[in-house]
Parts: sequence; C-alpha cells; structure tokens
Amino acid sequence: MKTEYTINPHTGEMVVRRADEALLTPLQTYLGPSEDAECGQSHQSQMLSHYSQSTQVRIAAVVHGSLVDGPGLRSVAFMQGCPSGCSQSSHTHSFGGGIGTTVSALTSELVRSDVVRDGVTLSGGEPLAQPEACAQIVKHLKDADIHVIVYSGFIYEDLVRAKDPALDRVLALADVLVDGPFVAALRDESLAYRGSSNQRVIDLAKTRE
Repeated sequence: MKTEYTINPHTGEMVVRRADEALLTPLQTYLGPSEDAECGQSHQSQMLSHYSQSTQVRIAAVVHGSLVDGPGLRSVAFMQGCPSGCSQSSHTHSFGGGIGTTVSALTSELVRSDVVRDGVTLSGGEPLAQPEACAQIVKHLKDADIHVIVYSGFIYEDLVRAKDPALDRVLALADVLVDGPFVAALRDESLAYRGSSNQRVIDLAKTRE
C-alpha cells in the first residue's frame, strides 16, 4: 500500500497514512512531533464534522511544486469524490472522504505568496463533480492572473451540452482542460500531463476563439 498525504489548507495539518518508521522519523524532524490518529476513525469523523458547518468544497490534498500536473511548477488541489472512479488515486473516489473546507481557505492556500508557481491545477477525484465550488475557485485564480488547468473525467463536448451555468463558467475562464477518464488499458507514461492516450489536453482559450 502506498503512503498517502493529506494537507488541510485551513489549518495546515498534515495527515500521513500507511507510513513506516523510516519515513515518519525525518518528517518529525522537519515538521515537529506527530499524533497517532490511526485508531482515530472517530477522531477523523470529529474533524470532518467540525468543518461541515462551513464546507463549500471537499478536497483530498493540496500539493505545491508539482512538475507533472501541467507546465512548470504548479500548486495542485486534489478534489475529493469521483463518480466514475476512474482517477488513478483511489483514495479520492469517495465523496465522504477527504476534508471539508471553504473555497476562500482553499484559494488562499493555492495563491500563497511564499510559494513559487507557474500556475494552479485542479485535479482529483473529479473537480467538476463540485461544479459551483470549482467555478468559484477558477474565478478567484483568474482574478489573480494565475494560469489554471482543470482535469476532468468528463468529455468537453458533454460538459458543453450539459448547459450547467457553473460548468460553463469553468470552461469560460480556465486556460486548459485535460478531459476524458483515465483508462488503465490505454496508460501511456510517455504522454505529457496525461495518464492514458484517450485523454486530451484542450487549450480552452483557442477553443473559445
């Protein structure tokens, strides 16, 4: 089982699951003492319940400095929940998993001034399964003149045909859409920014023109 990291942008709390002692020791050296929460399904439930009062978006993690989720260095928000279950990260599939936070808190983490970035990527999970939150996040990012990439298991043409106001705002504002479900049989590690050959990297600005 792979080690999983979850970072709550609202509190800065990191949760590490399935880590061995060899990994935990250096983490504690750099980040300080940890608290064992493995017995804490109840602890986790209490934490999620605490944020549910003001939840506008559910995320799995935020990562800074990614080189694989678009051109340059990128801050990435991994959204929680995927209706098709096609995401390569199975822990992001459940809509009841992850951490609830607010669009404001998440956006503040994604635009932190102390982080060097060339853009922001919304991945998942399925970002467009939370269309209103996704639209708000993209709007805030574009207001800050930040390059935005959105990954989606949905097809661009289907998103247009849905005539959903929130989806329309995402397509009207984001710079790039990587569309289509990840298909294991079509996995191709030679492709830039895509997991399988059926997926497309769509320049939304040129498409809008």
